[in-house]
Amino acid sequence: MKIETVETFAIRAKPIDTKEYWGARAWKMAPKTMTISAEYPPKQRRTFIYSDRIETVIVRITTNDGLVGWGEAKAPVAAIATRQIIDSLLAPLLIGADPRDTTLLWEKMYAGMRVRGHQAGFWLEAIAGVDIALWDILGKATGQPIHQLLGGAFRNPVRVYASGLPALAGDAPEEAYADLAEQARELRARGFTAIKLALGRDIPGDIRSARTLRDTLGEGFDLFADAAGCYDVPQALKIGKALEELEFGFLEMPIPPEDKQGYARLASQLSIPMALDSLMTRWETLDFLRRDALHLVQPDVCRAGGITECRRIAELADSFGVAFAPHVSIGSAIAVAASAHLGAAMPNTMTCEYWIGMNPLGDTVLKTPLELRDGRLRAPDGDGLGIEILPEALLAEAV
Repeated sequence: MKIETVETFAIRAKPIDTKEYWGARAWKMAPKTMTISAEYPPKQRRTFIYSDRIETVIVRITTNDGLVGWGEAKAPVAAIATRQIIDSLLAPLLIGADPRDTTLLWEKMYAGMRVRGHQAGFWLEAIAGVDIALWDILGKATGQPIHQLLGGAFRNPVRVYASGLPALAGDAPEEAYADLAEQARELRARGFTAIKLALGRDIPGDIRSARTLRDTLGEGFDLFADAAGCYDVPQALKIGKALEELEFGFLEMPIPPEDKQGYARLASQLSIPMALDSLMTRWETLDFLRRDALHLVQPDVCRAGGITECRRIAELADSFGVAFAPHVSIGSAIAVAASAHLGAAMPNTMTCEYWIGMNPLGDTVLKTPLELRDGRLRAPDGDGLGIEILPEALLAEAV
């Protein structure tokens, strides 16, 4: 079996939700969306680029005997850049190779730019899209779902948390906090048993928003928080202590991920688990683990080198007694399915993220929707990813 073609599609789908993507509402690079009272860290370090479209890169690999594998490279912005990396640099390494050699091909792709220092970002995201497609082919060639290829499901379905609700500014009107409470009740009514809150506006607003969710949902409902690296260590300590009192389950990226020693300090002084979603490789993860700086790793399968590398990260974390929770944000049903397989198969899975918005690239691009019931997502039992893509729907808005 040989790889015959590697096709890429940069997707820029028009949003169909009535609300902007929750991450953009929380951290978008636009002054009107950010109300930060603190002078440090400066606002320029707390705001991020978001697209006005649902962007991603779809990978389709075809073998000489007709098997087709689908993958996805995370590209919430500049999808054409990720597509070009795959077309120009990765595809030539793959043509003629055996797609079942997932680990061998991963190492070959990663090594291609190692000497130039490409250890994260667009390069790992591009590799991720190819890697997922290779695992999809491997499953189809062997007649097994990916979670079976990974050694079997420790649990299936996988418990997910609703992601997410943006915190409000401290000076937001009472009506805004009442609306936040109502949104939380609506998510509970949809069957979710956990919600993640996006922090980062200001400390009073973050704490009041967190308290609003706890008062609304009660003690038996799991709550998590994500600060997207908006704070420094003293601020994160203050936030963390407040979240401890409110019994939040983890604090994700409280400070910039470059500050590994800062994470170690937070982990040693707070009882709320420290989590990080920006992890790209097992080597980066190891540096945090050796410092006792994390209690939960959250690699994104479409960003952190695909199934091959996310499996390594999860198993490495497990050897340190650290939990695993796949990160899932904006993207297509391919990302959701691949994350479900990882969540089912890794022994240390705690939960899995699930984007709550209306997704133009979600179930509408599948012949059979993914099964989400009572806050739990099932990893499909079909071969490979176990999903049947409707290409005309998935690729309708390819650039």
